[in-house]
Amino acid sequence: MAVRVQEEEEDAEEMNDAIRAGKVSVVFNLVFSILKGIAGLLAGSIALLADALHSLVDVLGSLLVWMGIKIASRPADAEHPYGHFKAESLAELGVGTIILLSSLLIVKESIDGFLNVSIPAVEHYAVAVALLSAFGNELLARYKISVGKRTKSSALIAEGKHSRADVLSSLSVVAGFIFVKIGYWWADPVVALAISVLILQMGLKILKNSADALMDKTDKELSEHISKIIEDVEGVESVNMVATRGTWKNKIVDVEFDVNPWTPPEAIKGVQDKVISSVKSMFPEVNSVKPIIRFATGKYRIAIPSEGDKYTGDFGSRYYTIFDVNKEVISCRKIDNPHYNAEKRKGYLIAELLEKEGVNVVVVSKIGEGGEGHLKGRGIIVERMPGNSVSEVVNEFVKKVKLRGVENL
Repeated sequence: MAVRVQEEEEDAEEMNDAIRAGKVSVVFNLVFSILKGIAGLLAGSIALLADALHSLVDVLGSLLVWMGIKIASRPADAEHPYGHFKAESLAELGVGTIILLSSLLIVKESIDGFLNVSIPAVEHYAVAVALLSAFGNELLARYKISVGKRTKSSALIAEGKHSRADVLSSLSVVAGFIFVKIGYWWADPVVALAISVLILQMGLKILKNSADALMDKTDKELSEHISKIIEDVEGVESVNMVATRGTWKNKIVDVEFDVNPWTPPEAIKGVQDKVISSVKSMFPEVNSVKPIIRFATGKYRIAIPSEGDKYTGDFGSRYYTIFDVNKEVISCRKIDNPHYNAEKRKGYLIAELLEKEGVNVVVVSKIGEGGEGHLKGRGIIVERMPGNSVSEVVNEFVKKVKLRGVENL
């Protein structure tokens, strides 16, 4: 209980850090969009005005991230049984869309600059604002990416990368001023156009990441790791499918695995619980595991203790009838049990004999704990069934297996 309370407190603290980072980003971008806008208007620089517009758009993006993180932190409810974590991906999608729109606006301003032959004035204050913006955005980018990684917030990391693109944007403005100073008037709109390309690339990447999360794209590497863990869980015969979905911080895992068709219901519940706990303990970002349990299918070699067609049911019987079953009985043969009179290690020797014969199921009505233990230790399933004749027992066995869900029988 104490551990759970501590985890909840840590999650709350991480969420506060992420929200705080969103607030800092909003204030920073608002201040610098105003400064760059004023400097750009006074100097007549399209590139600096484009950078100011970019920062203003960042304010909207930061607000979206802030809102997305708050909504994503809400617990699951009746209408949202899987939680609200995709709100963060929606915020990320909004950021990407805004970035794309801002790049198109900058392209328009760049073209207008070419057509109108607008030559900016190279003012020291404009250069200083651009340099200060580059320095501040680098600090902001490092801060948001650091908090994003610690809190596993994909939206905050996207915002941090966006701020890093702003660094290049502001430095490009400075480079444009230098070229204008030495006589290349067209450098200002060219730089603005280059900024728009950088912004466009960043926006497309962010859109792809958010779309992958919203469309439940599976993380193949994580799925492979989870599959190996589930394969090692006792009681799991094989893993058929592992699919992961969700955000970096919150993932849902759907798994489908086979168990032995003779596994008791209470044991199946135990296997299911082990699978869930194993995955969650290894991957803290997984908050939900949805297991789908199937019964293993395949060919079965069944050994029935017998004398002629009579079913003795005794594990120590002198003879065994062995059936190969796949959809129907496909072969039948009898073997001698040379150990039926053994005084020592009788159960061990009979189990060894049946294993050599390739038997994976033994149908009996009478068996000691030692004999059953030896069979199970060799992976041979013990099925207790009453009956009179071998034919009756094998037919009842096949019918019973069908009822348990083995499709191949």
